[in-house]
Formats: sequence, structure tokens, C-alpha cells
Amino acid sequence: MKNFLPLVRAFSGRFLSAAGVIALSIIVSRQLSLRDAGLFFEAFISLMGLAIAVQFGSPLVILRKVANLRAEPEETGAILTRTLSSISAICYIVALVWIGYFFVLRDFSTPLSWVWINILPAAAMGPLSSYLKAKGLPGRGGFWEVGVLSLVASGFVLLAMPSNAMAAWVVFSVACWIGMIAAMLQVGPRHFRSLFHPALDIRLITDGRFLWGMSILAYASLWGGVLISRWFLEEEATAVINGLFRTLAPLQFLILTVDYYTAPKFATTAGSKLRQLYTRARIMCFIMALPYVAATTILPSEVLVLLYGDKYASFGPELRIIILAMLFQITLGPAGMLLNMKNDDLVVLKCMAFKLLVYLLLGVLLVMQFKISGIIFALAASIVLQALVQYIVVFRKHLSA
Repeated sequence: MKNFLPLVRAFSGRFLSAAGVIALSIIVSRQLSLRDAGLFFEAFISLMGLAIAVQFGSPLVILRKVANLRAEPEETGAILTRTLSSISAICYIVALVWIGYFFVLRDFSTPLSWVWINILPAAAMGPLSSYLKAKGLPGRGGFWEVGVLSLVASGFVLLAMPSNAMAAWVVFSVACWIGMIAAMLQVGPRHFRSLFHPALDIRLITDGRFLWGMSILAYASLWGGVLISRWFLEEEATAVINGLFRTLAPLQFLILTVDYYTAPKFATTAGSKLRQLYTRARIMCFIMALPYVAATTILPSEVLVLLYGDKYASFGPELRIIILAMLFQITLGPAGMLLNMKNDDLVVLKCMAFKLLVYLLLGVLLVMQFKISGIIFALAASIVLQALVQYIVVFRKHLSA
């Protein structure tokens, strides 16, 4: 029971963080028109992608380094300070480029044009969360992920009741900065100065280059469908796809909770003990996922209506397809995280690139005839193929010896 408590704390913390993203999607989808919801989520999805890009893989780098130096508080603090200084420098550069682009267009009327204002708080949450996890605080680390910004924003949106996409984005922006400040207070107020003393750390970027590539590919291999929908479908499709993909969040945070709980153990375990650890992680994740999988596959339309309203009722079959694909991934276990912790970053990078290629090619081929259903089928196929390839590699390199 004592060994199980850290997992419970990690699960609970990440649950609250991930629940914020779902709550924000539900509230915005219900309060705004389908078009305004699409404009808001277009900016939101772009912001999260930018946050991952400017981190340069630093969350996983921090997990590796700080976990090994947990008894050296000065050194671990210095790692976080350098990381935040480097990220802030990149954020300021990206923000200036973003402002310049929309200034040339002379269009600051949509949330997308104001994404720049939230790049720093969104990007800082990853390193802050990883630092707390590596310091042996899985509950706090799970909570202070970027999803907590959405949790705060959900409450603000309920109170403000914005009537359009821009008003909703203003409310969300306030929540982003409040959430980041609260997270900084958790890791230590002394780290605030890092945000206002930007200093690009080339070594941090090079150390995390493969992790950076994996993070970008992982994000694009899910949310690339939004780009396809914007190219080929109406604006309202962005809101629908966001709703379908956000319904995967309970399974995603379950996978990541188990991943980050087992990550330090994967890094220091080998042989038969590694096989036992991997098997336990597979079984644990599968059992915990079953109730949600059952509900969303048996009553998919009812779940969508309950969450987002009647306009989503016709997309039940699409939800069932991607839920079953996620269950297949869970069944094969946390292969990607094991490869990361064994420094097989290039292998995971190639698997991610393969998944994205399958996703985009199938999506473009199918979207014109099957609309949103084509994008969903492409996503499901890419999830299954990537999970299968990664498991084969893990079994041959680390579990069969």
C-alpha cells in the first residue's frame, strides 16, 4: 500500500490538471457559437504547440538530470534556473516574430493574433512540473502541468461568461499568468528572476534536441488533424475535432501518469526487473482505463451530448474508433517512455515521424470524401501502427534479454 500511494498522488495531481482542459473545452463549446468556439480552439491549440516547441525537450531533460541529483538542491535549482532563462529568451523572440507577422497582416481581431501574450506562461509550466516530479513530488508535479492553466481559466470563463472568441481569449490570458505565478511560488520565488533575465542556453537545446523533436511530432501527430480541417473543411470543424480529441484526455493523462511515475525507475532498472516493472505498468494502466473505455465505446453519442451538447451527437462512431485505438496503445504498454529513459531518443523520434506521416497522408486522402470521419480514421490508424512498432523495438532491445 505504501508503494502504491505515490502513484495515487501522481494520478490525482495529473487528473486535476487534465480535467481543466476538458472543462475548458466543455464550457467554451457550450457558451460560444460553433464558429467562435472554433476560433478560440484554433488559438488554444496553436499556443500549446508553440509552448512545446520553445521548450526544446527541457521537461524530460529536467526529469533525467534532477532525478539523479535529488540530494544536491543547489545543482538541481541551477538546472531549473538555466532552463527558465533559456525558455524565456526563446519566448520573447517568438512573441516579437508573431506580433510582426500579424502587424504586416494588419489583423489583430482574432484570438490567433494574440497567442503571443501567453507563450511564456504556457511554456514555463512544463519545466516547473517536471522539476517537482523529479524532486519526488509526483502529486504536485502532476497538478502543475500546463493543463492547470485551463483549470483556472474554466472558473474565470464561468464567471465572466464571454460572448465571443476574443472575450474568451482575454479571460484565458489572465488565467494563464495567474497560473504560472502560482506554479513559480511552488518551486521557489527565487526562480522568478529567470523569467526576466533571458539567456539562451545552447547546451540545453542540444541536450534535448531529440526530445524536442519527439515532443513536436507527438503534438502534431494528434493535432495535425486540426490543420487539415482548416485547409479543407469549414471553420466549425475545428470545434468538433477539438471536442472529439479532448474526450481522449482521460486516457492520455492516465498514460502519462503511469509514464512519468515509472520513468525514473525505467532509467535505473534492467534485466528481469525491467520486464516485471514494464508488465506491471501495462496491467495497471489497462485496468484503470477499462471503465472509461467501456462507457465511451458503448454509449459514445450519449457521452458527447453530455459533454458538449446535441450538435455533437452524430459523431459517436468517430469517438468509438479513436477510443479503441487508444486502448490498443495502452495494452502494449509505455514503450515510448521506456525508450526515452534508455536514451533511445532517436528511435522514438523515427516512430513519431512515421506516425505523423501516416496521419497526414491518410488524413489528406480521406478528408475530402469522408470529412471529419476521414481525419479520425487517419488518427486511429497512426496510433495503432506507432504503438505496434515501438513495442516491437522495446521487446527486442530491452525486454527479451
